[in-house]
Amino acid sequence: MSFAATTLLLPSPDATWRVWKPRSTSGGEAVETPASVSSQGKPLMVGLPATACRTVGLVLPNADHEILEQIIITQLDRKGLKLEGGAQRNFRWHLLTQNASVATVSVDILAEPFPQDLALPQASDYTAALRLLTLPNGSLIITEEHGSLVLAANYQGKLYHSHLFAPATAPAEEIAQEIQLSRLALEQDLGVGGITGITLVGTSWERGQAEQLTSLTDLPAKILPHLPPNADLDTRTWPRLLPLTVRQAQNNAARRGKLTRFGILGSLLFVALAFCAFAYLRLQERTAAELEAAVEATAEPASQVKKTVERWKALAPAIEPKRYPMVLLAEITKLMPPSGIVIREYEIKDTEIDIRGEARDAQMAFQFVEDLQKHKTLGLYKWTKPQPTVREKAAQFRAQGKLQ
Repeated sequence: MSFAATTLLLPSPDATWRVWKPRSTSGGEAVETPASVSSQGKPLMVGLPATACRTVGLVLPNADHEILEQIIITQLDRKGLKLEGGAQRNFRWHLLTQNASVATVSVDILAEPFPQDLALPQASDYTAALRLLTLPNGSLIITEEHGSLVLAANYQGKLYHSHLFAPATAPAEEIAQEIQLSRLALEQDLGVGGITGITLVGTSWERGQAEQLTSLTDLPAKILPHLPPNADLDTRTWPRLLPLTVRQAQNNAARRGKLTRFGILGSLLFVALAFCAFAYLRLQERTAAELEAAVEATAEPASQVKKTVERWKALAPAIEPKRYPMVLLAEITKLMPPSGIVIREYEIKDTEIDIRGEARDAQMAFQFVEDLQKHKTLGLYKWTKPQPTVREKAAQFRAQGKLQ
């Protein structure tokens, strides 16, 4: 899915929402409730506030995607977050970077229970709102969503972690303390020095607050009125993330649509079949009569062809060089060892070969028959076990081969 053809629904600092139309460069259109949004036939991507979608960053041992997903589920289960995979999936993870030993991922997890006012049947996908925006690299982002402050961290401009931490009216000291604690925790994962500043997003911030936060945290703070959507974000490879209620509503609507279409098509098909039934039966009767006449006309030539094939098959031993008795005997002789095997009788009857002989011992007789079975030409015959009989220090054996 390309953002050039996608409608975005993002939370505002207050209790309203903003709709970003495709190719919009303004701050978006304000709406009171998500249910009032019309995507006008275009895919609707819902950016969830931190109250409805939690984002957790992890640094894990590198592995293929299936194993990496199982590691993510295990790690977050230890943190008390229950993840569901498969058809009931309630999370989506994003690979931010990886090398030979380490993979850095960011996981979006839907809230449980999911807010009913955000369960939009017309939605095509859900994700964390900040994942859809362009984030300043190296900065901790402090933004307001529906009256609460959200702290977010990014890795190379991509959302890594976010969480709610205070109401929008929190004093600067409380915000600074949260920044310091989050910075310590994030630098343990991403490395020291990765956080170089603070970005305050929104129109309610004042310059004095930014200066106070700079003084309290030793990190330069700047103010941005809003973060624009990330136009370079490619969501085509994302597996769809939908709340259970939305998924069920869409499945029910699709099922009803299929039943309606099947009903209409069934009615049209019944009318068409009724109209064509008589003509089809007449055509079948005429075709059957033509086939009977054709069978009667070709019965005698077909019988002659069958007899000719049977005659050629009977002549196969005489006309196929590989089945000449002397050729087969020569091939058998080539397989005999320099000593230890003596052939006393050799007989060919159509598709059968009968060999009687003596071997130095039973093992040599068995080996001789195994060599016959492995031979390119003689292997076309199915050979019986020799079952040698040891008499006077020699193993007499009989090997019989039948053409398969």
